[in-house]
Amino acid sequence: MPAPRDTALVVRAARLYYEQGRSQTEVAQELGLSRSNVSRILTQARERGIVEISINDPDGPPRHHPAVEAALSARYSLREAHVVSAPRTPGLEAVARQASALITERAAQVRSIGLSWGQTVQRVVEQLEPVRLRPAPRVLPLVGGHSTLDQFESGESVLRVMASRFGARAEMLYAPAVLEAATTVSTLRRESSIASVLEAAAQVELALVGMGSMGMHSSPHIVEQMGLSEQEHAAFLAQEPVGDVCGRFVDAHGVPVGAPTDQRVLAVTFSELLRIPEVVGVAAGAEKAPGVAGVLRSGTIDTAVVDVDLARELLAST
Repeated sequence: MPAPRDTALVVRAARLYYEQGRSQTEVAQELGLSRSNVSRILTQARERGIVEISINDPDGPPRHHPAVEAALSARYSLREAHVVSAPRTPGLEAVARQASALITERAAQVRSIGLSWGQTVQRVVEQLEPVRLRPAPRVLPLVGGHSTLDQFESGESVLRVMASRFGARAEMLYAPAVLEAATTVSTLRRESSIASVLEAAAQVELALVGMGSMGMHSSPHIVEQMGLSEQEHAAFLAQEPVGDVCGRFVDAHGVPVGAPTDQRVLAVTFSELLRIPEVVGVAAGAEKAPGVAGVLRSGTIDTAVVDVDLARELLAST
């Protein structure tokens, strides 16, 4: 075996074999060595730390970033922060896998779960593994329905899918989340069938919500369906909204945006979200940092699950 002083030879052999994909026979011919010598050189390359072999399982558990998690928790006063990534996997998928594992773990400890909607929430629910919980928790909507945000392409409700994963029955809110008139929202809230579901949703022990950013993904759909007049839209923008949670907007400081948009949403209120024992907020993508930062500053989120790129942008924001 080559002596330790032959580092250049070991490195060259390692590059030929591991980087260029040459066979041991080809490496031996290139270096004028026997194949058995090349095999011993490659073994030495691993033993001396010149070559490090790692296995990245794209279907395995996401990788955590403890230092970033600690910094994020401190910056935004979070109870927990889960900052994850996975090899060759989009941040959304890593977040969905981690959040689904977290929700499954928590679900066994609570009697009721609330659910909002959005792309990330859908992916989390899609990743849930079936588990029969006894007693099964109540599964309730935190917001009314939205055809493009609370259903899978199959047409199945996200709420029903989550309930089925836990052996539970979904308690539906048969009313739209966003309406064009504040008076309609007020009227619907007085309907006993709707009022009872929203009242129960406000008292869940665990909530899973998406954290949105103004102008991206779900947020434009919410504003569009409100049918704001030009004057109302100007009043909305004057409040400088940056993010949203459960269809309600916040500014960069986490202050809830008021009329006209706040009066057009059929959902639990900010004060009700604040009283839920644990609200898990999920988001992915560095581009969503301004909105997610606003949501985190609102104090509604207890546990955040985000990808590492978004987390770093959140820490970089002032």
